[in-house]
Amino acid sequence: MPLVAPAGVLVGAAVGLLAGVALWRWLRTGTYRYDTDEPRSRLERTWAVVPMAAAGGAVAGFEPWPLTAAAGVYLVGGAVLVWIDLDVHRVPDAVTRVWGPAVALAVAVPAAVAGDWGVLGRALGGALVLGILFAVMAFFSMGLGDVKLAVVTGLVVGPLGVSGVVTALVATCVVAALMAVALLARGAGRKAHLAYGPALVAGVAVALLVPA
Repeated sequence: MPLVAPAGVLVGAAVGLLAGVALWRWLRTGTYRYDTDEPRSRLERTWAVVPMAAAGGAVAGFEPWPLTAAAGVYLVGGAVLVWIDLDVHRVPDAVTRVWGPAVALAVAVPAAVAGDWGVLGRALGGALVLGILFAVMAFFSMGLGDVKLAVVTGLVVGPLGVSGVVTALVATCVVAALMAVALLARGAGRKAHLAYGPALVAGVAVALLVPA
């Protein structure tokens, strides 16, 4: 029987906190940066990933089994991608190569144990739909890193059904619009690069919290 709030939320937050500390210890080394990058954040502030990971774990605690693990792995790992994308405007393959399969396993294993193959089917469908959508968008304004992120995202929001996918996309667009306004308010030009990864991760969090 799955944990329910507040127990599930507290457990998720605790797990996210511990994972966030481990991720922070790696981030603060700055090894994700390339020599060609132009960092926009200070490594001393990488501690911000800890509360983000804890919050992600707490959100996952609201989800019913078998989606709890997938939501947790996605949101906790997503905290790292949020930081990196904001810092260097890149979604590194070194992270998605580990994080993507971890999310896939977190979807597949619980679904297999529960015998809920519909969850797995919807997850694959979500990954396909978002992958294609973002691949098309990559021709205009996005990088391949965002496409890979979208595929992983589809694995998590796909099981929520069409309404969950739509909610995630709408929330992503709203967050991206707010980020764009903030950039313009700080004096950035209209052609300034917008880190889309944080908006996508935030959109998933909203979709997970909004009842279907």
